[in-house]
Amino acid sequence: MPSKKTAIPVPINRWFTDVQKVEELRSILDTPTMQEAMATLKEVAGPSYSTINAASSSDNSHRYAWYAGYRDAFNDLHKLTQIKASSNQHQQEAWNHIQTPQR
Repeated sequence: MPSKKTAIPVPINRWFTDVQKVEELRSILDTPTMQEAMATLKEVAGPSYSTINAASSSDNSHRYAWYAGYRDAFNDLHKLTQIKASSNQHQQEAWNHIQTPQR
């Protein structure tokens, strides 16, 4: 069996430096097909009356875990489409209230 190539973790800030990728992902997530696919997966994984009253509590907890995983993944994808102000700019604004003492 061929060995699986190990991927090096990519810093999240690197994603936001490529505005074209961010906009492309946003356009993909906004398509009706993608919206329907995400809603379908969440609906299938979501809890129902029969799963809440399931005989096995482990089956129920697995179902909730899958549902939470889908929701987190889709929410994280949407977060990747929101370009935030650089942290350096925000940090500078936060220190504007401190002035140099006058002599």
